[in-house]
Amino acid sequence: MWLFSYLAILVPGAIIGEFLFSLAILSLVGGALVAGRHDHGLNAAAPGVVRGVLVGLVAAVLNLIVVASLLRSEMAGGLGWIIGILVGCVICGGIGGLIGGAMKPWRTDGNWLSIFCWVAAGLTFFMIVTGGVVTGFEAGLAVPDWPNSYGHNMLLYPLSEMVADPDSGVFFEHTHRLTGMFVGLTAIVLCITLWLGDSRMWVGLLGVLVLVLVIAQGVLGGLRVTGVLTMSQDAADLSPNTLIAIVHGVLAQVLLAIMAVVAAVTSTRWRRGGLSIGSGRLATDRQLAIVFLVVLLIQLVLGAAFRHLDTEIGPRAPAANHALLGHIVVAVFVMVLGVFVGLRGSSLEGRDRVFVWLGRTLLISIGLQILLGLGAVAAVLSRPEEGTTADVPAWEVLLTSGHQANGALLLVLSLLLVAWYRRVKDDPMAAIA
Repeated sequence: MWLFSYLAILVPGAIIGEFLFSLAILSLVGGALVAGRHDHGLNAAAPGVVRGVLVGLVAAVLNLIVVASLLRSEMAGGLGWIIGILVGCVICGGIGGLIGGAMKPWRTDGNWLSIFCWVAAGLTFFMIVTGGVVTGFEAGLAVPDWPNSYGHNMLLYPLSEMVADPDSGVFFEHTHRLTGMFVGLTAIVLCITLWLGDSRMWVGLLGVLVLVLVIAQGVLGGLRVTGVLTMSQDAADLSPNTLIAIVHGVLAQVLLAIMAVVAAVTSTRWRRGGLSIGSGRLATDRQLAIVFLVVLLIQLVLGAAFRHLDTEIGPRAPAANHALLGHIVVAVFVMVLGVFVGLRGSSLEGRDRVFVWLGRTLLISIGLQILLGLGAVAAVLSRPEEGTTADVPAWEVLLTSGHQANGALLLVLSLLLVAWYRRVKDDPMAAIA
């Protein structure tokens, strides 16, 4: 719902906007339909419509996190909007649950703990995308204070001000903050769920690690804007920090990769074990996967450095040019090594399907990354140096943010390969998995 609503505001034109908003509503109805049709879980004894209503209530609470500012806004009928959202979500959920309950029951033994971990990772990926859009439109300092937003509590910042000036960048920056807050809430639930739903202590500790990283990420995001811990909006008290911005961007991608590993280790396939690498050599595969992961991390740091230095100190500045040159050079190593690792994982005879899928996906992602990277470099270098933030074309942001987002997915795939190779045969955690 948040993704479609975000796009509905971004895309100009009433027709496309209304279509995307309709998809946001349908996503809620679809989620309730799944709950109404699925006959396992905590509420299995309840009718489908009741389960759908519960889905609607959950969605309403999450949506109210965003629109709670209506209670203090100058928009007429703020309380009416709150009640309308609550009632609307419940009705949509009830309709989906009613439809799902009337369908043939969907009986599955799906691993819902692992599925929830993937959902949490998906939300984190959404946060990375919104952060990439913020950097792309050079809107990282559109809201000067933190944890407040122009003196307002972050959750109570008026929506009317948030969307008042599309060229100010406030919408992009504040949406990224709200998405980060959503990730924080999800990380808390994830940590608790892992301790309650998995008997392995090290998995619970992974949940704690995720929560700690999310908290650190939030603090870094705030310090990137203010430079120091302060509630002031006065520019004299603030010192935006580019180095923290780079660390903030890279850490978000590391967090996403770790969340993906949590989803993998809670999966049924991981618990079952018995993985095979066919005709390959396990030691070689492990070493190649680790080397690829390290090189990719270096590449992501250089990419983040270029994006932020280019924004903070001006287009084609020497420091930004050096970061770009290093990013391009290391990209060659990433491409060659990634293709080799991907081919080895997907083509050697007798490989488990996990490695085949990871290898093929890695090859596709590398090809896409090359295309996006070439487009992003061309777009950035072709923009006039005297251009302002408002002059940043949407197609440039699409290319640069897409390149960053796909880079995060490459990191996910590389860390998953390291983890799955560690799970084969002599995995030291196999005895307790």
